[in-house]
Amino acid sequence: GVISPVSRTRRKNMSTQTISKEINLSQIKTAADQLNSTENILHSLNSGFVIHRVGQVSYDFLSEARTFAQELQGYMNMQLKEKATTLVYEEVLGNYGYMHWLVHMKTPSDYGQLLEMVDHDEAFQKIYQDDRLPQRGGGNWERMFVQGSFKENILVPQHGFAKEALDEKEQGLFTTAARHQLPNSAKPFLDTSSAGAILLRTGQAKYECRDLARYYLSEWQAYINKVAPGIITSSQFEEMWGSQDTLHMIVHLRSLADYTILRNLEIEDAGLIELMKKPRAEMNGEVVPWGGLFEASTLSDKVLLPISAQPHEG
Repeated sequence: GVISPVSRTRRKNMSTQTISKEINLSQIKTAADQLNSTENILHSLNSGFVIHRVGQVSYDFLSEARTFAQELQGYMNMQLKEKATTLVYEEVLGNYGYMHWLVHMKTPSDYGQLLEMVDHDEAFQKIYQDDRLPQRGGGNWERMFVQGSFKENILVPQHGFAKEALDEKEQGLFTTAARHQLPNSAKPFLDTSSAGAILLRTGQAKYECRDLARYYLSEWQAYINKVAPGIITSSQFEEMWGSQDTLHMIVHLRSLADYTILRNLEIEDAGLIELMKKPRAEMNGEVVPWGGLFEASTLSDKVLLPISAQPHEG
């Protein structure tokens, strides 16, 4: 459906009344469509941490890389079952040909089972080592991806600013799940399995303002979640075993078209504009809003679709 932009001449609080409902929900593909079963799966709102792995596909082998990614994902989910759920996405706004794996786990100790599978599971190794390009000169996954392009980050749900009680932390989780960042209500929430598209927003907080930066993101997402329930659900994560104070927002969108809604909220919604203009810190004798809490040029947005949502030929 077409999302009509809000008139720039009339700034006002947006609500679900002003958000288009014309999207055909039955046509939206989600990462849950990649799974044989959605029972007891882990996702962004109920897991203890998320492994975010990304690799650059060689453009000539996009179709083969999608097939490889789905086979690898299917085997991992079958073997690891309730220990981990892997979902696969393709970057559609950002770098062309980037493939993303989100591996949702309860605790870092479960990562050992993945390593065991990589080192000793013959069926898993076969997926990696088989000739996947017999008609194109031969080669396995290594030929399909750009060498040195694979990177991994560990994303842990932000905690401390949420209103969770200590007894709300699920037994066996590394930390309190991101679900507890959201208000307790019957309103629907999107997660990495149920969203039609995902925005990954990342920024490097200034060390002297790192707690204020976390608090600003907490306020920002609380507003977004309130005004667009079931359309946009934001959750906050922090990078672990990586760059200190690199903060991540996983913003779950009902569909790719709803990225426009988020953009319009940030530009046109009076309440959100007021929140973003709010003085946050005094630096060098000047009171600065949220932008002064982050290192310059470090904020980036990447929009992902589940790979099943964009089938095309290689």
